[in-house]
Amino acid sequence: MASPRVLLLVNPNSRRGALYLDRLLDLFVSLKVEVVRPDGDGRLDATKVIREHVGRIDMVVVGGGDGSVHAALPGLLESNLPLLVVPLGTANDLARALELPTDPLEAARLVVNGRQRRIDAGRVNGVPFVNVANMGVSVDIARTLNGDLKRRFGVLAYAIAAWRALSRPRRFRAVIRLPGETLQVRSMQLAVGAGRNYGGGMVINEDARIDDGLLWLYSIAPRSLWQLVKDVFALRAGRHRDAERVTTRSAPWFEIRTRRPRTVTADGEVVTRTPIRLEILPQALLVVVPRQVGTGAATTG
Repeated sequence: MASPRVLLLVNPNSRRGALYLDRLLDLFVSLKVEVVRPDGDGRLDATKVIREHVGRIDMVVVGGGDGSVHAALPGLLESNLPLLVVPLGTANDLARALELPTDPLEAARLVVNGRQRRIDAGRVNGVPFVNVANMGVSVDIARTLNGDLKRRFGVLAYAIAAWRALSRPRRFRAVIRLPGETLQVRSMQLAVGAGRNYGGGMVINEDARIDDGLLWLYSIAPRSLWQLVKDVFALRAGRHRDAERVTTRSAPWFEIRTRRPRTVTADGEVVTRTPIRLEILPQALLVVVPRQVGTGAATTG
C-alpha cells in the first residue's frame, strides 16, 4: 500500500505544540509518511488550507486541542477527509471521546495503524462543532481562560476558571423548543452536546455517544453555590438524575430563545448569540481511531 500523504496542522500556541512539532516530523519520516506543511507562522486559516489541498492529501493531522479541531472542522466536513487528532491541547476532549492514546507520539502512529470511523458533529446557527455548544457560566469560564493560565496549570486551569466564574453566577430564562415539546427553564448553565466530553473531561450525559445521531441538552439551576458543589461530581460524570434542579433532553434539533441575546460558545470558542438553532449532523465527520475502539460505522485504514 502506498505511503499516506498527510496535511499536518500543528498549533504552535497550543500547550505542547511547539515542543512536539519536530518530534512528530521525525516520527513521520520513520514511518515513511509524506508530510505537507502549510507556509506561515502558525496563525493559519485551517479550513482554507484544507480546501487548498483537497485532492492532494489522504488525511488531515491536527496537532492541538479542541479549539484547533474546531478551526479545521468546516474544511473537514466539506472535504470528507479523515481527521487524526494528536492531543497537544489542554482539555483534549475530542481525543478523550475517541479513546486516543494520551501520548502524542502514540496517537500520531495511528496514521499508519489506525482505522477510520464516522462520528456525529453539531451545528449552531450554521457553525459546526464537535463537542458542545453552551451559554451561561461556561461562557464566563471561556472568557477567564487564557493561554497563560492553560500553560501554567494545564487542565487544572478549567477548575480555576470555573471557581472564578462561579463566584458571581448569573441566572437567565430560556425557552427551548424540540420535536413535540416546548420547555421554559431558569438556568445558570445550559449546554447542548454533539459528542460526549467537554470542559476538560466533563460528560454531557452518561448515555451520550459520539455516533448516536442525537444532541444532548442539560440545564442546571442550583439553589445555591453549596448545592452546586454537592452536585459537581454527578454533573461531571453526566449523571444528571443524581443532581437537583437539572433539566435534560435528547433530540436531533433544539431551538433556544432568551429574553436578551446571550453569548454562545462552541468547543470553547465564542461563535454566536441567542436565539439559536442547533442541529445534529449524523456521521458527518470521518476520524482515525485505534483499531480496537468504537462500534460506529468504520472502514479499515
